[in-house]
Amino acid sequence: MVAAHAPADGEALLDWNESPIGPPALAAKRVIDAAGRLHRYPRGLMEEVTELAAAHVGVAPDRILLTAGVDEAVDIALSLVERGWGTRPGFDGYEDRIRANGKRFHPIALGPDWQPASPPDQGLGEGDMVFLAQPGNPTGNLLPAAWIDAVRAKAQYVFIDETYHEFSTRPSVLHAARDEAPDGAVDKGLLVYRSFSKAAGLAGIRLGCLIGESTVIERLEPVRRFMPIDAVSLNAAAGLLEEPEFMVRLTAHVLEARTALCETLRGSGLFAEVRETETNFVLAKPWEWASAPMSRQFDRDLVRVKDCAAVGLAGWLRISVGSWDDQARLGASLGRVAK
Repeated sequence: MVAAHAPADGEALLDWNESPIGPPALAAKRVIDAAGRLHRYPRGLMEEVTELAAAHVGVAPDRILLTAGVDEAVDIALSLVERGWGTRPGFDGYEDRIRANGKRFHPIALGPDWQPASPPDQGLGEGDMVFLAQPGNPTGNLLPAAWIDAVRAKAQYVFIDETYHEFSTRPSVLHAARDEAPDGAVDKGLLVYRSFSKAAGLAGIRLGCLIGESTVIERLEPVRRFMPIDAVSLNAAAGLLEEPEFMVRLTAHVLEARTALCETLRGSGLFAEVRETETNFVLAKPWEWASAPMSRQFDRDLVRVKDCAAVGLAGWLRISVGSWDDQARLGASLGRVAK
Protein backbone atom coordinates (compact mmCIF):
# COMPACT_ATOMS: atom_id res chain seq x y z
CA MET A 1 0.00 0.00 0.00
CA VAL A 2 1.62 3.24 -1.14
CA ALA A 3 -0.33 6.49 -1.20
CA ALA A 4 -0.70 8.45 -4.42
CA HIS A 5 1.95 10.99 -5.34
CA ALA A 6 1.20 14.53 -4.23
CA PRO A 7 0.41 16.97 -7.02
CA ALA A 8 2.68 19.60 -5.45
CA ASP A 9 5.60 19.57 -3.04
CA GLY A 10 4.69 19.69 0.62
CA GLU A 11 1.13 18.41 0.34
CA ALA A 12 1.83 14.80 1.23
CA LEU A 13 3.10 13.42 4.51
CA LEU A 14 6.84 12.79 4.69
CA ASP A 15 8.53 9.74 3.28
CA TRP A 16 10.54 7.69 5.79
CA ASN A 17 13.93 9.37 5.23
CA GLU A 18 12.83 13.01 5.17
CA SER A 19 13.34 15.43 8.04
CA PRO A 20 10.21 16.25 10.05
CA ILE A 21 11.77 19.52 11.25
CA GLY A 22 13.12 20.85 7.97
CA PRO A 23 16.77 21.16 6.89
CA PRO A 24 19.69 22.37 9.02
CA ALA A 25 19.92 26.15 8.74
CA LEU A 26 23.68 26.14 8.10
CA ALA A 27 23.32 23.45 5.43
CA ALA A 28 20.75 25.55 3.57
CA LYS A 29 22.90 28.68 3.95
CA ARG A 30 26.00 26.97 2.58
CA VAL A 31 24.11 25.61 -0.41
CA ILE A 32 22.69 29.06 -1.19
CA ASP A 33 26.08 30.73 -0.75
CA ALA A 34 27.68 28.13 -3.05
CA ALA A 35 25.17 28.67 -5.86
CA GLY A 36 27.35 31.29 -7.48
CA ARG A 37 30.29 28.88 -7.61
CA LEU A 38 28.60 25.95 -9.33
CA HIS A 39 30.66 26.61 -12.45
CA ARG A 40 33.79 25.57 -10.51
CA TYR A 41 34.97 22.20 -9.25
CA PRO A 42 34.43 21.84 -5.48
CA ARG A 43 38.16 21.93 -4.75
CA GLY A 44 38.97 21.35 -1.10
CA LEU A 45 35.41 20.44 -0.14
CA MET A 46 36.04 16.69 -0.02
CA GLU A 47 38.91 17.30 2.38
CA GLU A 48 36.88 19.74 4.48
CA VAL A 49 33.92 17.39 4.82
CA THR A 50 36.24 14.46 5.53
CA GLU A 51 37.76 16.38 8.46
CA LEU A 52 34.32 17.35 9.75
CA ALA A 53 32.99 13.80 9.39
CA ALA A 54 36.01 12.35 11.20
CA ALA A 55 35.48 14.72 14.11
CA HIS A 56 31.77 13.90 14.17
CA VAL A 57 32.25 10.12 14.44
CA GLY A 58 35.40 10.34 16.58
CA VAL A 59 38.07 8.81 14.35
CA ALA A 60 41.17 10.05 12.52
CA PRO A 61 40.58 11.52 9.04
CA ASP A 62 42.63 8.77 7.41
CA ARG A 63 39.97 6.30 8.52
CA ILE A 64 37.17 8.07 6.59
CA LEU A 65 36.18 7.68 2.95
CA LEU A 66 33.31 9.86 1.74
CA THR A 67 30.90 8.13 -0.66
CA ALA A 68 27.87 9.07 -2.72
CA GLY A 69 25.50 7.06 -0.55
CA VAL A 70 25.51 3.49 0.68
CA ASP A 71 25.38 1.96 -2.82
CA GLU A 72 28.79 3.40 -3.70
CA ALA A 73 30.13 2.38 -0.28
CA VAL A 74 28.99 -1.22 -0.90
CA ASP A 75 30.45 -1.24 -4.42
CA ILE A 76 33.80 -0.01 -3.12
CA ALA A 77 33.87 -2.45 -0.19
CA LEU A 78 33.11 -5.40 -2.46
CA SER A 79 36.45 -4.89 -4.21
CA LEU A 80 38.01 -6.54 -1.13
CA VAL A 81 36.16 -9.87 -1.33
CA GLU A 82 34.79 -12.63 -3.52
CA ARG A 83 31.38 -13.18 -1.89
CA GLY A 84 28.75 -11.15 -0.07
CA TRP A 85 26.26 -12.13 2.63
CA GLY A 86 23.14 -10.38 3.91
CA THR A 87 20.02 -11.00 5.97
CA ARG A 88 16.58 -11.89 4.62
CA PRO A 89 14.41 -10.01 5.17
CA GLY A 90 16.88 -7.19 4.85
CA PHE A 91 17.91 -4.20 2.78
CA ASP A 92 17.67 -5.45 -0.80
CA GLY A 93 20.29 -2.95 -1.92
CA TYR A 94 23.07 -5.17 -0.56
CA GLU A 95 22.00 -8.16 -2.63
CA ASP A 96 21.43 -5.98 -5.70
CA ARG A 97 24.89 -4.43 -5.48
CA ILE A 98 26.60 -7.75 -4.71
CA ARG A 99 25.07 -9.32 -7.80
CA ALA A 100 25.71 -6.21 -9.91
CA ASN A 101 29.39 -6.51 -9.03
CA GLY A 102 29.44 -10.10 -10.26
CA LYS A 103 29.79 -11.60 -6.78
CA ARG A 104 27.85 -14.48 -5.29
CA PHE A 105 25.21 -13.55 -2.69
CA HIS A 106 24.50 -15.79 0.33
CA PRO A 107 21.33 -15.08 2.34
CA ILE A 108 21.20 -15.28 6.14
CA ALA A 109 17.66 -16.21 7.15
CA LEU A 110 15.89 -14.28 9.89
CA GLY A 111 13.12 -15.97 11.84
CA PRO A 112 9.55 -14.76 12.47
CA ASP A 113 10.88 -12.40 15.17
CA TRP A 114 13.29 -10.91 12.58
CA GLN A 115 16.27 -12.35 14.43
CA PRO A 116 18.86 -14.83 13.12
CA ALA A 117 17.36 -18.29 12.91
CA SER A 118 20.71 -20.03 13.49
CA PRO A 119 24.34 -19.37 14.41
CA PRO A 120 26.62 -17.91 11.72
CA ASP A 121 27.06 -20.27 8.78
CA GLN A 122 30.13 -22.50 8.94
CA GLY A 123 30.94 -21.51 5.34
CA LEU A 124 31.98 -18.00 6.39
CA GLY A 125 35.67 -17.25 6.05
CA GLU A 126 38.30 -15.71 3.81
CA GLY A 127 36.87 -13.87 0.83
CA ASP A 128 33.52 -13.20 2.56
CA MET A 129 31.95 -9.89 3.55
CA VAL A 130 28.75 -9.84 5.61
CA PHE A 131 26.49 -6.79 5.26
CA LEU A 132 24.41 -5.99 8.35
CA ALA A 133 22.28 -2.91 8.97
CA GLN A 134 22.12 -1.83 12.62
CA PRO A 135 19.35 -0.90 13.20
CA GLY A 136 17.96 -3.17 10.52
CA ASN A 137 16.28 -2.12 7.32
CA PRO A 138 13.36 -2.76 6.83
CA THR A 139 12.86 -4.43 10.22
CA GLY A 140 14.02 -1.46 12.30
CA ASN A 141 15.31 -3.76 15.04
CA LEU A 142 18.75 -4.73 16.37
CA LEU A 143 20.53 -8.04 15.92
CA PRO A 144 22.05 -9.61 19.07
CA ALA A 145 25.49 -8.15 19.74
CA ALA A 146 26.89 -11.61 20.54
CA TRP A 147 25.66 -12.93 17.18
CA ILE A 148 27.34 -10.03 15.36
CA ASP A 149 30.56 -10.74 17.27
CA ALA A 150 30.39 -14.37 16.14
CA VAL A 151 29.99 -13.25 12.53
CA ARG A 152 32.96 -10.89 12.88
CA ALA A 153 35.06 -13.77 14.21
CA LYS A 154 34.38 -15.87 11.08
CA ALA A 155 34.03 -13.55 8.11
CA GLN A 156 37.03 -11.77 6.61
CA TYR A 157 35.07 -8.52 6.61
CA VAL A 158 31.85 -7.31 8.23
CA PHE A 159 30.16 -4.19 6.89
CA ILE A 160 27.94 -2.58 9.54
CA ASP A 161 25.50 -0.07 8.06
CA GLU A 162 24.66 2.43 10.82
CA THR A 163 22.42 4.60 8.64
CA TYR A 164 19.83 4.89 11.44
CA HIS A 165 22.29 4.88 14.34
CA GLU A 166 21.23 8.31 15.64
CA PHE A 167 17.76 6.96 16.46
CA SER A 168 18.96 3.77 18.17
CA THR A 169 19.43 2.80 21.81
CA ARG A 170 22.61 0.79 21.11
CA PRO A 171 26.03 2.49 21.04
CA SER A 172 27.88 2.46 17.73
CA VAL A 173 30.00 -0.58 16.94
CA LEU A 174 32.84 1.94 16.61
CA HIS A 175 32.63 2.62 20.35
CA ALA A 176 32.56 -1.09 21.13
CA ALA A 177 35.58 -1.67 18.89
CA ARG A 178 37.55 1.01 20.78
CA ASP A 179 36.64 -0.59 24.10
CA GLU A 180 37.73 -4.01 22.81
CA ALA A 181 41.13 -2.66 21.74
CA PRO A 182 42.33 -0.20 24.42
CA ASP A 183 45.86 -0.36 22.97
CA GLY A 184 44.61 1.59 19.97
CA ALA A 185 44.56 -1.31 17.53
CA VAL A 186 41.75 -1.21 14.93
CA ASP A 187 39.94 -4.26 13.55
CA LYS A 188 40.96 -4.44 9.88
CA GLY A 189 37.94 -6.63 9.16
CA LEU A 190 35.36 -4.06 10.30
CA LEU A 191 33.83 -1.46 7.97
CA VAL A 192 31.15 0.93 9.24
CA TYR A 193 28.90 3.12 7.10
CA ARG A 194 27.25 6.33 8.30
CA SER A 195 24.71 8.30 6.25
CA PHE A 196 24.52 12.04 6.72
CA SER A 197 21.57 12.32 4.38
CA LYS A 198 19.54 9.94 6.57
CA ALA A 199 20.81 11.09 9.98
CA ALA A 200 19.76 14.64 9.15
CA GLY A 201 16.76 13.78 7.01
CA LEU A 202 18.46 15.39 4.00
CA ALA A 203 16.81 13.08 1.50
CA GLY A 204 17.75 15.41 -1.35
CA ILE A 205 21.45 14.56 -1.14
CA ARG A 206 23.40 11.29 -1.41
CA LEU A 207 26.31 11.40 0.97
CA GLY A 208 27.78 9.22 3.66
CA CYS A 209 31.12 7.89 4.82
CA LEU A 210 32.83 4.54 5.04
CA ILE A 211 34.90 4.08 8.20
CA GLY A 212 37.63 1.49 8.55
CA GLU A 213 41.22 0.83 9.53
CA SER A 214 43.51 3.34 7.80
CA THR A 215 45.34 0.86 5.56
CA VAL A 216 42.01 -0.61 4.41
CA ILE A 217 40.67 2.88 3.60
CA GLU A 218 43.91 3.63 1.74
CA ARG A 219 43.37 0.48 -0.33
CA LEU A 220 39.75 1.43 -1.08
CA GLU A 221 40.28 5.09 -1.98
CA PRO A 222 41.53 4.42 -5.55
CA VAL A 223 38.37 2.36 -6.21
CA ARG A 224 36.17 5.40 -5.59
CA ARG A 225 35.03 7.31 -8.68
CA PHE A 226 36.63 10.67 -9.47
CA MET A 227 34.82 13.42 -7.55
CA PRO A 228 31.74 11.26 -6.85
CA ILE A 229 29.95 13.80 -4.64
CA ASP A 230 28.56 17.01 -6.10
CA ALA A 231 29.21 20.48 -4.72
CA VAL A 232 25.64 20.93 -3.47
CA SER A 233 25.78 17.74 -1.38
CA LEU A 234 29.25 18.57 -0.02
CA ASN A 235 28.21 22.06 1.03
CA ALA A 236 25.02 20.72 2.62
CA ALA A 237 27.00 18.12 4.57
CA ALA A 238 29.57 20.69 5.68
CA GLY A 239 26.81 22.96 6.97
CA LEU A 240 25.15 20.05 8.74
CA LEU A 241 28.38 18.97 10.44
CA GLU A 242 29.06 22.55 11.52
CA GLU A 243 25.65 22.56 13.24
CA PRO A 244 25.75 19.43 15.45
CA GLU A 245 22.86 20.67 17.57
CA PHE A 246 20.56 20.10 14.59
CA MET A 247 21.01 16.32 14.73
CA VAL A 248 20.50 16.43 18.49
CA ARG A 249 17.22 18.30 17.97
CA LEU A 250 16.12 15.99 15.15
CA THR A 251 16.90 12.89 17.20
CA ALA A 252 15.01 14.22 20.22
CA HIS A 253 11.96 14.89 18.03
CA VAL A 254 12.07 11.45 16.42
CA LEU A 255 12.35 9.63 19.75
CA GLU A 256 9.41 11.52 21.27
CA ALA A 257 7.23 11.49 18.16
CA ARG A 258 7.98 7.82 17.41
CA THR A 259 6.35 6.71 20.66
CA ALA A 260 3.41 9.03 20.02
CA LEU A 261 3.01 7.67 16.49
CA CYS A 262 2.82 4.11 17.82
CA GLU A 263 0.16 5.19 20.30
CA THR A 264 -1.86 6.79 17.50
CA LEU A 265 -1.65 3.67 15.35
CA ARG A 266 -2.57 1.32 18.21
CA GLY A 267 -5.39 3.57 19.34
CA SER A 268 -6.99 3.54 15.89
CA GLY A 269 -7.98 -0.12 16.25
CA LEU A 270 -6.97 -0.70 12.61
CA PHE A 271 -3.75 -2.60 13.23
CA ALA A 272 -3.17 -6.14 14.41
CA GLU A 273 0.38 -5.24 15.46
CA VAL A 274 2.51 -2.11 15.76
CA ARG A 275 6.26 -2.24 16.34
CA GLU A 276 8.21 0.74 17.64
CA THR A 277 11.55 0.43 15.87
CA GLU A 278 15.04 1.83 16.48
CA THR A 279 14.78 4.07 13.40
CA ASN A 280 12.85 7.11 12.17
CA PHE A 281 9.94 4.94 11.00
CA VAL A 282 7.63 2.41 12.66
CA LEU A 283 6.13 -0.80 11.33
CA ALA A 284 2.43 -1.58 11.49
CA LYS A 285 0.40 -4.55 10.29
CA PRO A 286 -3.23 -3.64 9.43
CA TRP A 287 -6.06 -6.04 10.10
CA GLU A 288 -7.01 -7.71 6.84
CA TRP A 289 -10.44 -6.06 6.82
CA ALA A 290 -8.85 -2.60 7.26
CA SER A 291 -6.17 -2.80 4.58
CA ALA A 292 -8.18 -1.87 1.45
CA PRO A 293 -10.25 0.98 2.98
CA MET A 294 -7.11 2.36 4.62
CA SER A 295 -5.30 2.38 1.28
CA ARG A 296 -8.16 4.25 -0.39
CA GLN A 297 -8.35 6.81 2.41
CA PHE A 298 -4.60 7.36 2.41
CA ASP A 299 -4.74 8.00 -1.33
CA ARG A 300 -7.44 10.63 -0.83
CA ASP A 301 -5.59 12.27 2.07
CA LEU A 302 -2.13 12.12 0.47
CA VAL A 303 -0.75 10.02 3.30
CA ARG A 304 2.46 8.30 2.24
CA VAL A 305 3.29 4.88 3.63
CA LYS A 306 5.50 2.08 2.30
CA ASP A 307 4.22 -1.40 1.56
CA CYS A 308 6.95 -3.72 2.85
CA ALA A 309 5.95 -6.77 0.82
CA ALA A 310 8.68 -6.07 -1.73
CA VAL A 311 11.35 -6.18 1.01
CA GLY A 312 10.19 -9.43 2.60
CA LEU A 313 7.67 -8.20 5.18
CA ALA A 314 4.33 -9.01 3.57
CA GLY A 315 1.37 -7.34 5.26
CA TRP A 316 3.48 -4.69 7.01
CA LEU A 317 3.55 -0.95 6.39
CA ARG A 318 6.49 1.35 7.05
CA ILE A 319 5.24 4.70 8.37
CA SER A 320 7.58 7.63 8.89
CA VAL A 321 7.90 9.68 12.04
CA GLY A 322 6.75 13.08 10.86
CA SER A 323 6.17 16.50 12.33
CA TRP A 324 3.43 16.89 14.91
CA ASP A 325 1.20 18.34 12.19
CA ASP A 326 1.96 15.36 9.94
CA GLN A 327 1.05 12.94 12.67
CA ALA A 328 -2.17 14.80 13.44
CA ARG A 329 -3.11 14.50 9.75
CA LEU A 330 -2.33 10.79 9.83
CA GLY A 331 -4.48 10.35 12.92
CA ALA A 332 -7.36 12.19 11.25
CA SER A 333 -7.06 9.96 8.18
CA LEU A 334 -7.11 6.84 10.33
CA GLY A 335 -10.15 8.20 12.14
CA ARG A 336 -12.01 8.50 8.83
CA VAL A 337 -11.21 4.85 8.07
CA ALA A 338 -12.41 3.70 11.47
CA LYS A 339 -15.83 5.41 11.17
